[in-house]
Amino acid sequence: MWLETQRLILREFQQEDLCQLAPILANPQVMKFSPTGILSFQQTRTKINGFIASYKKNGFGKWAVIFKESNRLIGYCGIAVEQIDNVDERELGYRLDPAFWGRGLATEAASIVIQYGFEQLRFPHILGIVERENMASVRVLEKLGMKYKRKTVFHGVKMDVYQVSGES
Repeated sequence: MWLETQRLILREFQQEDLCQLAPILANPQVMKFSPTGILSFQQTRTKINGFIASYKKNGFGKWAVIFKESNRLIGYCGIAVEQIDNVDERELGYRLDPAFWGRGLATEAASIVIQYGFEQLRFPHILGIVERENMASVRVLEKLGMKYKRKTVFHGVKMDVYQVSGES
């Protein structure tokens, strides 16, 4: 699997990506709104293994985001199956290195992921879950055409659920 935008390549994770992803997921800025908090090297290895398992089981998952200009891995973006309000849902997720924030890259990556989800995977809708205080992420979801649906508790944290439908 390989997706490409003007500035980014999204591809499946490989074990070799661990050394580039681990410092990103260990950054307190990046993980501020994560229910898990910062991740250790070993926890990042487990996360990559989970991404790879998702490709095999579901045919999709969270993908490595590569910044074309430097060929550098700058985070992840993709769709995972998450249990939200006791229903298996397709949920958009992304995390980027703070050095790449504020450039529209999360929106760029998520846009191609959502397009892939609707056109290739034929999902009827995709959810985004976010803490209300995470205004940057709320703005990304809104730019993607997602609409606020309801409140929920996800991994013990109060979150807002946003949704975009395939026909929109």
